[in-house]
Formats: sequence, structure tokens, C-alpha cells
Amino acid sequence: MIAGVRLHLEVGGAVIQRSPRVEIVSVRHHPLDLARIHVPDPKGEAGDLFTYGDPVRIEYGYRGGESAVWQGTLRALDRVSRDQVCLTADSLALPLASTFITECYADDYSQPLAEHILAQAGLPMGRVDIPNELIPRLPLSCVPIWQAVHQLLHTLQRGHGHDRSRIALWLGVDGLNLGDFDEPGDVPVIATGENLIKHLPDGKNLGLHRLETVLLPGLSHSRVFHLNDARLRISRSFRALHVKHSIASEGVRTFIKYGRECG
Repeated sequence: MIAGVRLHLEVGGAVIQRSPRVEIVSVRHHPLDLARIHVPDPKGEAGDLFTYGDPVRIEYGYRGGESAVWQGTLRALDRVSRDQVCLTADSLALPLASTFITECYADDYSQPLAEHILAQAGLPMGRVDIPNELIPRLPLSCVPIWQAVHQLLHTLQRGHGHDRSRIALWLGVDGLNLGDFDEPGDVPVIATGENLIKHLPDGKNLGLHRLETVLLPGLSHSRVFHLNDARLRISRSFRALHVKHSIASEGVRTFIKYGRECG
């Protein structure tokens, strides 16, 4: 047990009592979030306990704050040492990658077209907000839903000159979202002298800036956070582009990347 951390892990029908490391990763412009759970397995029994497609549930919290829940399905089991395996799980957005579509659309507007494509995933619909242009033709040949959406966005950029760099597709609390907007939620404050551990700005402002802070359960990409860095005299709100929660014996941290988007 790691001091200050509340952690409950379920994979299939098993409750995992001990895990040396748990990571939850979400990246804007990537269709799926993922989780990694390291499990002690000195007797080599993990292959009999866990099966591809098993439901995965991670409930985690830190000190007196609220707990968060991450859910998904087991994708892989890899041995990382003689007595330890790593379970990798995909998020509930998996239908974006596992559902394939074959269709040829003609003379449709991009907004309802995107909504029709996303509906094939069978997931709750959130907000779709993209430029609404007439698309003369969009052929899709056995491609996953996320790729079909990317083809549509590429057509909007190539045929109508729209910038797609900040438009993202993700499964949020309100359902499937597509557009240049933020995931709703509280705005955590990361501040010098409180919870800011490390801040490494990109010197040329062309890439991603990096933050290390205490564990912020539930924070995901596309959420807004406020940064107060007294050393660099920064007090601004930013959109998180890459978030990794790490719960391990050597440290309990949330790592954030923000900056220029290249979707």
C-alpha cells in the first residue's frame, strides 16, 4: 500500500490486491486511452487468470480528494520480468478502433456526415462541432471509425482549406466529441509551492511543455488546468494534451504535456 493513495483494481472476476505500478494514459488526437497494471506473477499463473477482453476497472484517489474511476477492456498481457506481468487495457472508446465501416458517401455535409459515422460505434454521442461543408464524395473501404473521421477531416482541409490541427476525437463524460473544444470539468490549479513539482517548457515554443505534479485523479487530455509558476512568471490556463497518472512505489505523480497541437 502506498501512503495517501486509495487504489482498487478489478480485472475480469479478479480483484488485484497488489500492484507495483499502475499507469493511466490519455492523449489528445489519439482515439484510445490506455492503462497499464503491473501484477506480481512469480508462479506464471496470470495467463490462466486473465483473458483478452476482460473488463478492467481502476478506482484511484489521493489523500482527501475525490476518487476517479477508469474503465476499459484487457488488450494484452506481457511478461516484464521473471516474476511480474503487465496488463494493458484499452478504454471504453475501443469501438472507435474495433468497428470498421465500408461506405461511399456522396453530396453530404460534413457535420451530419461525421455524426453518422460516429453513430456506428454504438457509443453515447456528445458534441460534434466541425466546419459544415458539402463533401462531394467520401469513399470508405473497411476502415476503423477513427480513421474514417480522419479521412473526413483531411477532406475538409484539402478541399476547403480548414485547419484541422486542433480538432480532436475523444470519448468524454458526455459521450463522443469531435471538434476544437475542451472536455468539461473542474479546473485544477497547479502552483509553485503547492503541487507543482517540475515544469520544463519547450525552449522554442514549437513543441510540448512538460509538467510534473502530485496525483490529480480523473484529469484527462482536453481538460483545462491553470498553471501558476512563480519562477517563470506564468499564470495562465492551458489545455492538457497528454496526461499520464503514475502510481508506483517510487512516486505518485501526474505528468502533463501542453502546448502546440498537431492533430
